[in-house]
Amino acid sequence: MTKERYPLGLVAGFGGGLSAAAVNLAMILLFKFGEMRFMDFAGVFILGHLPRDFSEDLLAFFAFLGFAATMGVVFTHGISIPPKPYLLLKAVHFGLGIWFFSYALTLLFKVPELERISLSSAITNLLASMAYGLGMGLVLQWRLKRIPVSSRK
Repeated sequence: MTKERYPLGLVAGFGGGLSAAAVNLAMILLFKFGEMRFMDFAGVFILGHLPRDFSEDLLAFFAFLGFAATMGVVFTHGISIPPKPYLLLKAVHFGLGIWFFSYALTLLFKVPELERISLSSAITNLLASMAYGLGMGLVLQWRLKRIPVSSRK
């Protein structure tokens, strides 16, 4: 098993991204609460507009997962290995920080497609960000349990 933070964070961030996407899409598609998906943010950043068809949705979804995996790497470099207490709380807090800064940056740079977001979409994305942090923390915790203590950095 590896002792490097990079692959740990990449896998944890990817897992967190999948959990965030599941919550995000469930809230929007099943519960009809909110309309702005995480992959819509990614679509605007890489395409210059909201995704318009399945192929653009797919590209935006994989871009979101790539961003989520990258943020997992950032998170694992910001914590101690083995993690001190409150790993899951730290991970959820990190997810909330991503939510806040994502919204702040779109307003700061006046991204027209993301300028007006409904309260329901903001709440849906907030919950999905918390799911991202929790999913990332749980995957990281699970991966760290599989690494012998002597191999950890």
